[in-house]
Amino acid sequence: MKIQLRAMGVLLGSVLGGAAMSSYADIADVQANLDKLKVPAGFNVEVYAEVPGARQMALGTNGTVYVGTRGNKVYAVVDKNKDFKADQVVTILDDLSVGNGVAMIDGNLYVAEQNRIARYAAPDFDLSLPFKDMREVIYDKLPNKSHHGWRYIAYGPDKKLYVTVGAPCNICDPQGVEASILRMDPDGKNVEVFAKGVRNSVGMDFQPGTGVLHFTDNGMDMMGDDIPHDEMNAAPKAGQHFGFPYFGGRDARPVDWQNKQPPQSVTPPVVEFQAHSANLGFKFYTGKQFPAEYQGNAFVAQHGSWNRSQPVGYQLMRVVFDENHKPKATEVFIDGWLNDGAAWGRPTDVLQLNDGSLLVSDDYSGVIYRVSYGQKTTAPAAKGAGKVTGLAMPESVVAHPDGRLFVSEIGEFGKNGDGKITIINTDGSRQTLADGLNDPKGMDLFNNQLYVADVDQVVKIGLDGSKTVIAKPSDFPSIPVFLNDIEIDGLGNVYVSDSGDDNGKHAAIYQISPAGKIRQLVNEKSGIKRPNGLLLDGVNQLLVADFGSGKLFQVNYAGKTAAVTLLNQGFGGADGLVRDTDGVLYISDWAGGKVWQLTDPRATPQLISEGHQSSADISVTVDGRFILMPDMKAGELVYLPVK
Repeated sequence: MKIQLRAMGVLLGSVLGGAAMSSYADIADVQANLDKLKVPAGFNVEVYAEVPGARQMALGTNGTVYVGTRGNKVYAVVDKNKDFKADQVVTILDDLSVGNGVAMIDGNLYVAEQNRIARYAAPDFDLSLPFKDMREVIYDKLPNKSHHGWRYIAYGPDKKLYVTVGAPCNICDPQGVEASILRMDPDGKNVEVFAKGVRNSVGMDFQPGTGVLHFTDNGMDMMGDDIPHDEMNAAPKAGQHFGFPYFGGRDARPVDWQNKQPPQSVTPPVVEFQAHSANLGFKFYTGKQFPAEYQGNAFVAQHGSWNRSQPVGYQLMRVVFDENHKPKATEVFIDGWLNDGAAWGRPTDVLQLNDGSLLVSDDYSGVIYRVSYGQKTTAPAAKGAGKVTGLAMPESVVAHPDGRLFVSEIGEFGKNGDGKITIINTDGSRQTLADGLNDPKGMDLFNNQLYVADVDQVVKIGLDGSKTVIAKPSDFPSIPVFLNDIEIDGLGNVYVSDSGDDNGKHAAIYQISPAGKIRQLVNEKSGIKRPNGLLLDGVNQLLVADFGSGKLFQVNYAGKTAAVTLLNQGFGGADGLVRDTDGVLYISDWAGGKVWQLTDPRATPQLISEGHQSSADISVTVDGRFILMPDMKAGELVYLPVK
């Protein structure tokens, strides 16, 4: 595999389910505006997906992102090849009444509408399931009122579901469960009012280290430009009252409520934000990608004001907490969605991906952004595009987002200890990253770590050259003979093909979990003679190039037993698989020295290059202009133009 970028023009080119999308012109406008965003040094913002009206987000078990809206739809955003650019946006529900709130619990999707909460079984298993027919309503007693009727839900460390219920007014005396946060079991039972006096919370998360619920709350309107403050509150226990309608912020009081006493003592906010900045979704940061000082910080989406003489908000805030888990400072993390009083974007929610980057939804521009650190993906291709010579049996190549290339060099085939990984820098210079390998072949890059198939073991190599064996021969459920290609999904699961011996004995495909557990997906009886190139092809699916038969297969491993489907054939010694930035598929033929292009895995192949000695494991440059093809026997890395 091979890190690759996906152009926005095709980001949604294979949309399932008939999702209504904004125009590409809109996306072009968003892309053009990204340079207006002010971010701290080392951070980057890119468009992850185009999702109309994107609001609350939830992360599935396989990396799929589920997105609620204030309309009738919920979307699933799929990054098929795990390059942190969405490949599909699937409309899984389109009959909802304000389907804003989404949460994943034990593999099930929960959706909170204006009047009810429903559970949908196992969407990660198959996004084409008839979810409307599978709807299981677990609670249907939410106030069916449109004012502040967009619900937000979260699953707590106490294994309870939390639901925000806004007040159906600007300032009024709430009735029943209005202006509260409810807590219930995941099956909708044992419902209780967990927090009272909450005007309109559209953001909840649980603080790492304490498990305490924190939530944002939007202040009352029409009291002036600068009062009352918006809030972040902490609720360590049930039964607390947070002031509405008696107080806004710590001490602002509406005129008609100044002489009225709340029914119990009021818990003040732990953070006050600028009045009317509309603080919505937020997340405590627990990832490792950002610098250490961001650990435990909260990133808060400010949707922006609508009733202020000068607009404020339209930014992402950072709340810094001290060693006692108490907030000690707030600062702007990213701004620039508001320029000279005009807004082009409105952040709504924040979600942390498994690699430690953040997603930020924007219901105004209809996109989801990805915020990463040190991973800018706009570096140019390496200079000297054409050919790199003087390599010792190059087998695989991976492009880093900064433009560097990593090449596995086998050295003398079958000789242990003379294999290495070489870096080709953007100026054409080269250096050794790691040596002492045996016959290193397929590679993939995940979270700035290289994973290498090295004969009968899988080795992780840090960008400082450190080496760790993550799967040794005795760890595999069957004898590893010829580990060949590597693919990694967004959760950090490593997939490795074993081409077996010359007759396909011991052929297999394995999945290695981040914890080191190894599962054999297929064996030598699967119908794939000698599995080689691997490429993610959606939820629980891989494309597999068969070195022994020249065929292209799809393997679906969602169930206990993997399903193998023949898609295409005629590729000689099929080796590498890659998609370019337009989603076009390429297959290399090691035995025939060829590279084929397919618009779809079942399409008629088009020969784009031939005459090579041995076309090995291919990749694509960061800018998407070239296919990178190691010609193993020739000792060369060849650039094949595709743009």
